[in-house]
Parts: sequence; C-alpha cells; structure tokens
Amino acid sequence: MPQSPHSICMHKHSPPSTGFGRVHLFATLTLGLLQMLTIQETMGMGTIGPAAVCDLHMNQAQLAALTAAGFMGIICSSYFWGYITDKKGRRWTLLRTIIVSNLCSIASMFCISSTGFFVMRFVTCIFVAGPSFVAATYLSEFCSQRILVRTITHMYMFSGFAMISCPAWATLFLSPDFIDFEVELVGDLTLRPWRVLGCIYILPGVVAFFLLLHLPESPKFLMMIGDTQKGLATMEWISKKNTGHGLTDDQIQHMLAYEDHVRMRRRKSKQNVLRSMLDDAMPLFRKPYLGYFLCVCFVMFVLGLLTNGLGIWFTAMRNRCNMRQGNTQGMTFCRVLFVPETGPIMETEVDFEAVCDDSFKGFNNSFVLGAVYVALYNLCWLSLFCVHKKVMFVFSLVSASTFGFLLIVVTDPMMQLFSLVFVLAFPGVTIGLLGGALLRFVPTYIRAKALCISLMWCRCGAAVGAILVGSNIQDHCELFLLAIAILPLIAACMEGYLPL
Repeated sequence: MPQSPHSICMHKHSPPSTGFGRVHLFATLTLGLLQMLTIQETMGMGTIGPAAVCDLHMNQAQLAALTAAGFMGIICSSYFWGYITDKKGRRWTLLRTIIVSNLCSIASMFCISSTGFFVMRFVTCIFVAGPSFVAATYLSEFCSQRILVRTITHMYMFSGFAMISCPAWATLFLSPDFIDFEVELVGDLTLRPWRVLGCIYILPGVVAFFLLLHLPESPKFLMMIGDTQKGLATMEWISKKNTGHGLTDDQIQHMLAYEDHVRMRRRKSKQNVLRSMLDDAMPLFRKPYLGYFLCVCFVMFVLGLLTNGLGIWFTAMRNRCNMRQGNTQGMTFCRVLFVPETGPIMETEVDFEAVCDDSFKGFNNSFVLGAVYVALYNLCWLSLFCVHKKVMFVFSLVSASTFGFLLIVVTDPMMQLFSLVFVLAFPGVTIGLLGGALLRFVPTYIRAKALCISLMWCRCGAAVGAILVGSNIQDHCELFLLAIAILPLIAACMEGYLPL
C-alpha cells in the first residue's frame, strides 16, 4: 500500500540523526524497566490473586474481577494521560505517575477486604497507565525513522523479562519450601508472603524513576512547543554522548526547519478540559489517519484479549494442570483442567470442614512462557532487518491461530504447554510491532494520544478476556479455545489496512 502524503512529509521533515549509542541504550533500559512495571502490576495479579483468595475470602467471580481491575484502571485513565503527556511533556508525566502508582501499589497490599483490594488495584493502575504507553512514546522521540520500530521492539522485549521475574519472585515468596510466614499486624491485617510479593513487583518502577532523572525531556516535544533552546541543547547532549561531537551547522539548520514544521502554538482557550481533550483527538479520526487508526484499535483489542486476557490466567491454569491427581494420559487440555477425577464414593462426614487451598505447585511453566517471549522479541528484532513488517505480522497471527487449534485436540502434556505458550506469545510480540509502526506513522503532536487510545483498546480486550475466561471457561472450555483460535485469523485479515 502506498504511503500517505503525510507519511512522506514526515520523512522530509524529520530531525537530523545523532547516531545510535549510549543515550538510546540507556533510554531503552530505563523505559524497558517501566514496561516491566506495567506487566508486573497487571499480569502479576495472576499469581497474587489466587494466593490472596484465603485471606480476602474471595470466590471465583471476585477473583476474575480482581484480575481485570488493573486493566480497567488503565482503560479509564489512558486518554487522560495521553492528553496530559502531549500538553506537559513525556518525562514530566512519567516521573509523577511512577511515584503515585508505586505508593498506591504498596497501599493495596495492606487491604483486608476483597472490595478494598479491588478498589486499590483499580486506583493503582489508573497511574500505571502513564508508564504503560508514555514510555514507548518517549523512547520513539529519541529515534530516527530508520531505527524506531526496531528500538521499540527491543523495549517491549522487557515484557519477556517481566514474564520471567514474576514467577521467579513468586517461587521465592509463594512456595512454602522457601518463605512461609504469618505475622498479625493490626486487627484483621495479617502479613503473609503474597503481600510482600506485591511490594516487590514495584522494584522496576523504583529503579526506572532514578534512572529517568538522568534523561532529558523529549527533544521532539520541546521543538513541538517552540522551546528552541532546550530542544537544541538536548540534541547537542544526545549527539555528544552518542558520537563524541556536537551538532554541525547543517544539523542545527535541519532542526530549525523541523521546528517550523511541527511547532504547535499553545492557544489559550476558554474551553473546558473535556472539550479540549475531545478536540485534540479529532485529527486521528479524519483523513489520512481514520482508516488506519480504527484498524489498529480493532487489532489491538484482539491482541490484548489473547495475550493478556487469557495470559493472566496462564499460571493458575498450569498450576491446576500440575496439581491434577491420577492418570492424565490421553486427556485434552480442557479435560485435564475441568473434568473431575472419578473414584470411589466417600461417605459424607458431619464434621467435615473445607480448607481453603491457595498453594502453588511451582512456576516452571511460567519461566518457559517468559523465555519464549524474550526469544521471540529478539527474533522479531533480527527479522526486521530483512523481512517486511507485514510478513511478520501475518506469520505471527497465523502461527498463534495454529497453536490455538492444536490446544483443543492435543493430548501430550508438553504439546499442550507449548501450544498455550505460543498462543499467548505470538500476539504479545505483535503488540510491540504494531505499536512501533503506529508511532512511526503519526506526527509528534498526536503521538501520545494515538498510542494511548490504541493501547486502551488493547487493555479493553484484556479486561474482557480476563473476566470471560475467569467466569465462563469452566463450562465452555472447548468453545472458548475455538474462538481464541479464530480471532488471530480475523486480525491477520486486517493486514492490508494497517500502517505497517
């Protein structure tokens, strides 16, 4: 598909290249840690939630709602942070949302009721929404068009590291072989390992906050708002760190020409904030962006439903498979999960009392998922040097669909494990690929809003998937897996309408 006139114009008016070096690596590390924070605060509920069932007296419906609470918080606040980011700056927004999200996350771990826990997780992820998409926007504005998609893909690779660190910490804190304690604090509040685990999950955000203090504001944002001196000073600093010398006269002239092209005068308006937020997003819903952007949002919804909505239950499902007693030979994935084992009928006892079981039988399967994520992100990054993005997009989704169909019928335990892993991992990698392509397509002044709206639909899919899987898959397992296998094919059909 030919490039839009705006896309061609962006190439003509892009800022000069300052090389790829220490600044980009440092920024990728810093913002990758924020990606880890996002994953651990949302997907981490897949391990913390089941472990908190006994303390908070939750049923299955409440557990399903809790796992979706984080996604709901991100959905509700995403566009607001996109608006603030395009008004105040990328770094400005990140520093403030990191602090508040970390404090709220710690507070949520000391709730004593399921309702309070749900509310606090919702509030926490209202602020996690900032790092969840601003990080990619911020990093993109340190990159030239040539390296943007590959750099963003590498940042999203930290999702795989989070998929490894989540079960690693959980193995330490939720396995009775390592740490097991119960300390009564105040009233009904009891300190148990899952509460400490939730506090540990914010560590990437704490480290990223201090690293972020050493990075400047986005040079493209500074030039966009007309702050020429700071913009040039930032580009000079990047050039010296990367190449050892400052900007040339030609590069400075190029920067000034770029500023004239993208500068947005801040107009004082009597409009209220809500009307201003609506008006600022309108360019995305006009030509030349409308068709592309709507398709991106639809595909993001599907990808979020698969990789996050189903993925948040991965640990719980694999734990259930591993704890299954008796012979499972010849049984499909759904039968292993939900068909009860038949055996001798036992007489009921009047004094029998059910004991709440929040135990886990290891997290080895989760390590496999994380390792596959990291491997696929690196393969995607390498493939971008020689394979067109559209080919990778279609291949990833067709592969996910194939493994989805296999998951319904295979009976070998290892095939079941890897089928489920690839159903989750291929769409997850595609989110990074599509997000990078979108950032390359839209201009600076609506970049944060475009990414936050598209990722908002991704989180909508995650919330819908988390609730549906948690509350209904037990009764309709095969039907759910069939729908999950078909969805990637539908998304793949949108390839021709995406800005890849």
